[in-house]
Amino acid sequence: MVSQGIPEETGYIIFLFAATLLLVLTLRLLISPRDPKPTPEKKAPFESGQIASGPGRTRFIIQYYPYILMFVVYDVIAMFLFAWALDLRALGASGTIPVLTFMVVALVPLAYALHLAGQRENW
Repeated sequence: MVSQGIPEETGYIIFLFAATLLLVLTLRLLISPRDPKPTPEKKAPFESGQIASGPGRTRFIIQYYPYILMFVVYDVIAMFLFAWALDLRALGASGTIPVLTFMVVALVPLAYALHLAGQRENW
């Protein structure tokens, strides 16, 4: 059934979005803590009982970011390879050749990254 030119599914999606937004805003108003007498001490940042010192933001050291990124990518690749290995006998050569091609494509950047990691002047 179509009402006023809007398909039924679109109407449901709009309704669910509006209902979710209304629910979140209502719960935020009801649950959020309110302080009747805020003081500067209460508004100060709390660091596990320690007095705050220094700026709130620090510089992010990017030195190990490529290693972290490579770990995440190759971890996901390992999950796909594990799923492939579980069904290796049933796939045969038709499933092995594309995976070997994929491994070569995935391992070339890893070899290059390890080559760059050995050169200290890049860091």
